[in-house]
Amino acid sequence: MDMAKIKSFFLGSLLVGSMAVGADSCTQKKQDKAEKPKTEVKAKKKPQQKDPYGNIELFEKSRSDIKFALAFVENYYPYVYWCGKSWTTGHGLTILYTADGKSSKVTQNTKIPTLDQSDVYKGRYLTYEILPDIISCVKVPMDENTLIAACVLRYCIGGSNFKKSLFLKWLNEGKTGAELAKTLTGWRVQDGVPNRCYFFAALMAGKIDFTDLLDLRAEGCYNLTYTDMFVYYKGHPKRDQHKLYEWDFSKIKQNLQKAKKQRVVVLNLGRKKGKVKVNCKLVKEIVPRYIWQEVSDKNARKKRKNTKKALSMVAQEKFDFIAAQNHNHHKQLAQKRL
Repeated sequence: MDMAKIKSFFLGSLLVGSMAVGADSCTQKKQDKAEKPKTEVKAKKKPQQKDPYGNIELFEKSRSDIKFALAFVENYYPYVYWCGKSWTTGHGLTILYTADGKSSKVTQNTKIPTLDQSDVYKGRYLTYEILPDIISCVKVPMDENTLIAACVLRYCIGGSNFKKSLFLKWLNEGKTGAELAKTLTGWRVQDGVPNRCYFFAALMAGKIDFTDLLDLRAEGCYNLTYTDMFVYYKGHPKRDQHKLYEWDFSKIKQNLQKAKKQRVVVLNLGRKKGKVKVNCKLVKEIVPRYIWQEVSDKNARKKRKNTKKALSMVAQEKFDFIAAQNHNHHKQLAQKRL
């Protein structure tokens, strides 16, 4: 055996031994990484399924933002509880989907999903419930803020109500921003829907950025009253359900602070288990780590982009200033020569 083969033999043995010794540490490193759940179903474009407005692509790119937004309005509870209309669990789920699209209603005997399992269920719900309505009903391209608001509204009011909503009608007529956001005030007939929509209406109107939502408390929107959210409110919400109101974004800073305050929620676990008090956590504490990393990384990228843009603007201003000075200097020299 020549020296090259001997070296190769010993080197191979050394590598195998080191891999065996370091197997636990490698596994630990993999566990430390925040990875997306592999069992979550995502939309796949079928040959006949077109995306003329780019909304499917935008939906998939914004999936973590949408989940974060829904965690804000729905919270996560490690219980099966009665919400007044149906049994609910995890991230506000009343229906659980399997990977192949089969659904089952949550019952009092449903096994409570962990945070990660609930996230998978929520992802499947987005794919099998919300995205199909976006594809079939929305006939115009959307920006990310409008898409997030549309998904929140669709989740809160259900598919049938979304399809006949003024929001969808105006959206397809080409209305955007603050004008379109005004339609979200018409849902006072359903208690809590305006609270859930307020910050997303502000997002659409350009009054806040998505980064302003990152430090809010789950269900902190319920700390707001109608007088906090509307410029002028008078009348009974259920008798005056079709009238639109003006959102009051002049109080947006105060309302953001109110949405960060502690909340205690009493859950009804049924006759046998009674009720339990739960302290609402911050939204970033009730989503899997990969979601938090994605939304915060997106924030970091935006900051870097804005910083670069600001620096380039400053550099351009300096360049223009120096150029103007040089021009004036040469102009003065020419006048002196004359």
